[in-house]
Amino acid sequence: MERLTKCTLDNADELAKPILQEIKTRYGMIPNFYSALGINGAVMKGYLEFEANLEEHSLLSLTQREMISLAVANYNGCEYCVSGHSFSGKRAGLSPDACIKAQQGKADNSEDQLLLDVALALLQHRGKLPDSLLEACLDAGISEAKVMQVCAWSGLNNFSNWVNNTVQPKIDFPKVPLQPYTE
Repeated sequence: MERLTKCTLDNADELAKPILQEIKTRYGMIPNFYSALGINGAVMKGYLEFEANLEEHSLLSLTQREMISLAVANYNGCEYCVSGHSFSGKRAGLSPDACIKAQQGKADNSEDQLLLDVALALLQHRGKLPDSLLEACLDAGISEAKVMQVCAWSGLNNFSNWVNNTVQPKIDFPKVPLQPYTE
């Protein structure tokens, strides 16, 4: 059950209304996450601009971004985001097994594994990335700029998890269960 009143085209503020209209035009509907985010138009606008900028100038591949999104969502217990990013992860080329592994913070590729380790360490240590993990990234040839993008992408996803965990919108993707997580 949703805990806050979803934003609709009828009740949206002046910042959210045109964004919601564009989303409805693009998708033919307004996914419930956007209805939750749109409760405050400034929040919605800021989130979407940050996301678009990160995507436009990304040093992370689409599959790496989806894997990070899945790991962060699962860590935060966000069923909405786990379901949504499992759907988009598969569309980006991740196998169903890779999506489950990403939820658990696991990847088959060593670089992807380091990126997931960074994302989860940021959550576990409240943003204080351990020196040893930063050194492991740099030793593996992962640039400082790419580490910063993992920080940004993790933070963006952490925020979307907070929105969904606060509002608890109905999941409008095929529902995917959370996976057990062990540090």
